[in-house]
Amino acid sequence: MNVLMINIPAEGHINPTLSIVKALINRGDSVHYITTEDFRERIEGLGAKVYLHTNHFKGISPQNIKNIHEFIQVMLKISHDILSIVQKLADTITFDYVYHDTFGSGLLVKEYLNIPSISSSSSFAIPEDQFFQILKSGKLGASMSASPKLEQENTSLTSQIEERFGVKVKQPFQFMMNRADLSIVYTSKEFQPGGEYMDDSYVFIGPSITNRLQTNDFPLEDLEDQRVLYISMGTVLQGFEDLFQTCAKAFQDFEGKVVISVGKSTDIANLKELPENFIVRHYVPQLEVLRYTSVFITHGGMNSVSEALHYEVPLVVIPQTSDQPMIANRLQELGAGYQIDSHEVSVEKLQEAVQTVLSDPSYLENTKKINKSFKQAGGVEKALKAIDEHLKLSFV
Repeated sequence: MNVLMINIPAEGHINPTLSIVKALINRGDSVHYITTEDFRERIEGLGAKVYLHTNHFKGISPQNIKNIHEFIQVMLKISHDILSIVQKLADTITFDYVYHDTFGSGLLVKEYLNIPSISSSSSFAIPEDQFFQILKSGKLGASMSASPKLEQENTSLTSQIEERFGVKVKQPFQFMMNRADLSIVYTSKEFQPGGEYMDDSYVFIGPSITNRLQTNDFPLEDLEDQRVLYISMGTVLQGFEDLFQTCAKAFQDFEGKVVISVGKSTDIANLKELPENFIVRHYVPQLEVLRYTSVFITHGGMNSVSEALHYEVPLVVIPQTSDQPMIANRLQELGAGYQIDSHEVSVEKLQEAVQTVLSDPSYLENTKKINKSFKQAGGVEKALKAIDEHLKLSFV
């Protein structure tokens, strides 16, 4: 089969799909993945064919998007680029189905090619009516109202897409809710809030975790036989120099190694008086480091949380935006994470959180329970079986 994969250029959306890519290729399918240069190495390393478009998210983070319609504008630009690539590919390749993220242009590509689609849910599954309630409530931290200029620009971009590709943008928020009739969800039904009430169109397979084929020079040997505290606020969010500096003060006497992944935008030279037991890098091979980690301080992105739970690492969560508060609440509810409000971060609060997680065995026990549900969820084999069954029904 020829499988077309569509996604948005973000770690938390791309990474969960990698084990699906690997499984499809291993069974003989041909995977064609449209993405950006940032993800070429890891996807090509699995054997997929990669087609590149401009990363319109460059320099943009969830914090500096204050208006939902600004985000939609980025999605419109990405969608135009992706559809342009699809248009060229369709001249020489007949695709059997499109596997697309719940964010982005997946449903437009499905319509353009007139083929079945399966959606990929990189966070908790949210039914459409519930999603729109969250949007209207302002819990995503961005305004729902657009300026006349922004509205006009988005209308123009939408018209360009519709006229060039003969597809219909049914409503602007579809770029944030691209759910197909079958949705693969990378968590367990037990970890999903309200999972017991969700129908069979949601297939929970557990975290989709595969080794990233990327080169790095991180000194993993320095973590052996050490208690490790790992700190990362993800690859997308920006402006955490103060937090990292507070962590340096809080854990200067930590008995073990403290690893901080500061991301691309933080200048490490601006972090003063880093203790000797700290290892600070712009990029950290997270899966490898988590194998040694005792506690993980994180923003609570689904990708990072799933990987920590997979390695049975309890968490201290400082949620910032998007789905992170929901994920942090779920971790706290299940007793696998300690939540700190982003406005209440201090040396004392950080020390208290880490000490509590390390000294209370229930955090580790509850983390293991969640990981057990992950292992029992079915994994990529369950996903491929569900996809095959869905395709049979689609072609009847």
